[in-house]
Amino acid sequence: MIDAMRWCAPGFEDALTRLEADFRAATWPEPPESYTLITRPRAMRMVLRGTVDRPDGHLPVIVKWSRPDTMPDHVSKRLRGGKGVREGRVLRALTAGGIRAPEPVAFTDENLDLLVTAEVPDLQPLPPADGASRAEIDAVAAVLAAMHAAGVRHRDLHAGNMGITGGAPVLVDAGSARRGKPLNESERIDALARARNGLLAHARRTQRLRALVAYWRSARRDDGIESARALARRIEERAQQLARRYRRGRDRRATRTGIHFVRYGTEEAPRAIRWREGTDEAWESETDAWLRDRPAGARSLKQGDLVCVALGPGGHGQVVAKYYGPVAAGRLPRPLRAFRRAYALQNRHVRVPQPLAAAARADGSGFYAAAWIEGENLHAFTAGGRDGTFGALPFRQRVALLEKMGRTLRAMHENDVSHRDLKAPNVLVGANGMHDLWIADLDGVRIRRGRVNWARRARDLARLDASLGANATDRMRVLRSYMRVLPTPPVTLRRMAERIDLHVRRKRGPSGAPR
Repeated sequence: MIDAMRWCAPGFEDALTRLEADFRAATWPEPPESYTLITRPRAMRMVLRGTVDRPDGHLPVIVKWSRPDTMPDHVSKRLRGGKGVREGRVLRALTAGGIRAPEPVAFTDENLDLLVTAEVPDLQPLPPADGASRAEIDAVAAVLAAMHAAGVRHRDLHAGNMGITGGAPVLVDAGSARRGKPLNESERIDALARARNGLLAHARRTQRLRALVAYWRSARRDDGIESARALARRIEERAQQLARRYRRGRDRRATRTGIHFVRYGTEEAPRAIRWREGTDEAWESETDAWLRDRPAGARSLKQGDLVCVALGPGGHGQVVAKYYGPVAAGRLPRPLRAFRRAYALQNRHVRVPQPLAAAARADGSGFYAAAWIEGENLHAFTAGGRDGTFGALPFRQRVALLEKMGRTLRAMHENDVSHRDLKAPNVLVGANGMHDLWIADLDGVRIRRGRVNWARRARDLARLDASLGANATDRMRVLRSYMRVLPTPPVTLRRMAERIDLHVRRKRGPSGAPR
């Protein structure tokens, strides 16, 4: 068992005592009056901005106020100390090793779990990976090499935990970092795979290889680019394993109580979930009424009133409600399945209407509610040739929209998701000037345990191709954009087009309309 610890930099003893008194008088989750939130509060931690006194004036500081929320948190605090103490020790080791990080001012877990660090001036976020310069990539790679040489392992290294000030990268969050011995080869591959997923997930393959070469040189390895290329494949394989494990863990959050979701049940809806950040308690009181009958003033989108648009409870705005029938005993109700699929696609950075609520009766029938997207479906958008909305767009915007469709499908497949009913009427085109694409109907979505094979990918692409109201040139632009995304596919563009054409002949109806 770890004893309580209290540490502060010389000259800050009185400031730490006053800060502890302020936080002791506050009631979670309300912070002291002189401190303001800078991030969304979480059940186990709050990040605040304030000032403390020092001999030469006031010092702007960032305070992390933590508390144990789960049983593992309580056990970890008793065995290893508070979160503030652990992160403070890592920050001291990083700054002592010449790695740029917030300077720790004080940390304690005697009565409160607090970490106080000096605020980093002029801090800017990291640029997107696909738009980063070579100098920025080399600088971040040098920071990683220095961390690993110092024996620091960071399990949550992503762009949100790093920033840039004065042209140099800064590690601003070390909450998931741990100190130890210098990394061996397998640990180094694991660490680089995590960094690849967190920092270079959307970077081109050449950028990832360039970052690995820069890391290798910063680590003072004499074998240079040859070893970097030899390790690139191992790092990619490990990155895919870690990403798949992470996504499976995130997917399970949609069916259990947590910070994002609330599970509730009433006499009419014994099984129901809602998105806490997008809804409020008014959804719980309206669930029974929405199950008994369609919402008041609802406008039907399809025949049979299976899909309708209505005003959400509590002045939420327009929402889309889709109703489902009963299911066989023992199966998860279809509304809850739709909610879980929408959340899984969000985790995979595929645009879907924001899931809000889902409720099911004892027999599995019920409804699924999502945010309303202003726009029209892709089939109506592209129909009409040059006289329609799509034809009226400038040439560059038309090409950009088709290429965006191809990249969206490739991102979905690369993240182990297939959609057997991916037709143009199930894809929405936003009414904004950027024309964002949204996957609206999720009944055909399947979350695969392994990679989506190319035969299944061809069937999904053929379903879209058969329903897309566009000419052959525009449909080929979608396929070219899909095949151009790295990593390079094992099939050629011509072979993929032949497979799609074979499926399209079977899918088109007699009139050529999508079915």
